[in-house]
Amino acid sequence: MQKLIVLFAANLALALAFVSPVDNNGPGRQIPIPKPTDEKPNKFDWDVRKPGILDLKTTGTFYDDGGSRLDGSASYSKNFVDHSQKIGAGLNYHDYNSRLGAGLNVQDLDRAGTRVQAELTKTLLKDRFSNIEGGLRYGQTFNTPYGNSEPFFGGFVRGRF
Repeated sequence: MQKLIVLFAANLALALAFVSPVDNNGPGRQIPIPKPTDEKPNKFDWDVRKPGILDLKTTGTFYDDGGSRLDGSASYSKNFVDHSQKIGAGLNYHDYNSRLGAGLNVQDLDRAGTRVQAELTKTLLKDRFSNIEGGLRYGQTFNTPYGNSEPFFGGFVRGRF
C-alpha cells in the first residue's frame, strides 16, 4: 500500500511541476510572480500560554537571490508545570521561476519521540490578491514510548484570497 501512495505522490508532483498558468494574451505565457520584499527578514516571537508554558520561535532568511529563497526556523516550548519541552527546527525552500517549494520540519517532543514532516508545494495560480497552491505532505513520529508511528501521507489544495 505504501508503494502505491509513494508512486501516486511522485506522479502527482511531476504533473504539478509541468502545469503552467496561462493569461488571456495567449496559451503558454506564464504570469509573472511578484517577489516578496521583506523589510525585516529575521523575526523573533515569544508567548506565554496557559500558566506555565513558554513558547519561543525565531525565523529568518538564509538565502534570497530573487529567483529562489531558503528560510529557516527554530522553536522551543517549555512547560514549567510537568517539566516537558519541545525543540524544533525547519527549512523551507521556494523557487520562484518554477513555482515549486519544499519544506522539512523536525521536532523533538521530549518523552514522546521525534516528529518529522516533509512537504512539497506547487503554486498553481498567483496574482496580487490571491494565491492557490497544491501539494503533498508526509509525516511520521519516531522513537515514541510505543515504537514508531505509522507514516501519514496527504495531498492538499490551499488558497488565500
